[in-house]
Amino acid sequence: MLYVLALVAALLVAAGYTLGVRRRQIREDELQTALDERTDQLTAAEQEIIRHSDIDPVTGLHTQQHFQEFLEREWRRASRQRQCVAVIMVEVDHFRAYNERQGKPDADATLKAVAGVLKPLIHRAGDVIARYGGAGKFGIVLGGTDGTGAMVLAERLRAAVEAMKKPNPVSPTIPFLTASLGVAAAMPDWEGAWQDIELIASAERALAQAREAGRNTVALDTHDSAVGS
Repeated sequence: MLYVLALVAALLVAAGYTLGVRRRQIREDELQTALDERTDQLTAAEQEIIRHSDIDPVTGLHTQQHFQEFLEREWRRASRQRQCVAVIMVEVDHFRAYNERQGKPDADATLKAVAGVLKPLIHRAGDVIARYGGAGKFGIVLGGTDGTGAMVLAERLRAAVEAMKKPNPVSPTIPFLTASLGVAAAMPDWEGAWQDIELIASAERALAQAREAGRNTVALDTHDSAVGS
């Protein structure tokens, strides 16, 4: 009889232990599910914050909107202080073809790498570098800088990209990644309206000249709107 009672007690203990383990497993599964759901919510929230911020998620640089807002502020400051403002447009050569050939993940990694070599050269308080527009483009604002000074910096930027020696299988000339740069500078009119300036358009014209010259080069727009008054 005692043996039977002991056996029953042992079975009850084992059953209780098994039930406890099962309950703990269910609880752990519930906690893990809740944790996974919370992680997904935080990730989505983080992506939403990035989407509405002024930081480009691919390169870590400022966005085009920030670039334009910064340029307007710098233009107004330069107008008060009678200083020049310069804009440099940077375009990774043959980037559209590179994107199609290598795929978006590799292209994004390449843009991030290019941003990594350009950003350290843009470090003054009155300067900013941003991802600009579409494929492989960056925009730079240089406060208190004339065309000559901007050209010197632009050449350093061009050389920095070329020095990466990153293979570019779609380039018909140099087998490495290169960039073309367009430079424009102006001194704001004291009474000139912000919306009337064409500094960005001037830099874009210079960039087109750099492309036409064979790429991997720097061009300065000398149109009257770039020179200022």
